[in-house]
Amino acid sequence: MRDPGSKKQALIEADDQLCDVLGRNIDLLPIVYRFGISSNMGQSTLEENSLNHKIDLDFLLAVLNTYHSGNYFPNTDSIDLGLLTDFLTKTHQHLKQVTIPLLGSLMQSLKIKLPDTKLTITLEQYLNDYITRLMDHIEFEEKYIFPLVGLRNGNRMGSEVKTSISKLKKLFSQHNNVETEISDLIMIILQHIPENTDIQIFHDILHTLSHFEKEQVDHARFEDKILVPRLLKLFGSKF
Repeated sequence: MRDPGSKKQALIEADDQLCDVLGRNIDLLPIVYRFGISSNMGQSTLEENSLNHKIDLDFLLAVLNTYHSGNYFPNTDSIDLGLLTDFLTKTHQHLKQVTIPLLGSLMQSLKIKLPDTKLTITLEQYLNDYITRLMDHIEFEEKYIFPLVGLRNGNRMGSEVKTSISKLKKLFSQHNNVETEISDLIMIILQHIPENTDIQIFHDILHTLSHFEKEQVDHARFEDKILVPRLLKLFGSKF
């Protein structure tokens, strides 16, 4: 798999102005939206925004720095699992409401420009199959994994909880498949861009997929490095 976003970046700090942070990395804008910050950013610092929007500042900085730099990852024991699953759920919503519809629209534009070609037929089938598997993966997480966080301080260990714990280990293989398939799709496109075509549509598709890939990698890191190990530890399970 390709390693998107591996370049070392300066850490984002509490006294940084939000507009400056977004100016350095505009791809953080949809991440900020998931915290409920969507307007009147002005020259407010991240600390001021966290106070105004009642956001946990440490968690905000941990998430922004993780998405900003591939070399950064927060202390796994300091992350609040309730905040984490809420953020991950909002990430799922963004995929379903924004990223996937955008990819569908771009594919429709490509089909208009290159109707009934082998490339467009292959890409559309690949993308549709991928999205179907991704939706299954999201449903799996939200049905079996995220609800465990709400039980982490209790003693309820019914059959449904035990079933969910047994499914935790499956996340790792699922994440690996989901991420590598995005890389494969990007390479297929790069290797088969036809001559004398509108290159802008391919640029838009590749840019969207590349951003999508990085988000998926960071999303999986939160789950594989924090959520799953912490849940296994809390419920007394081991790999």
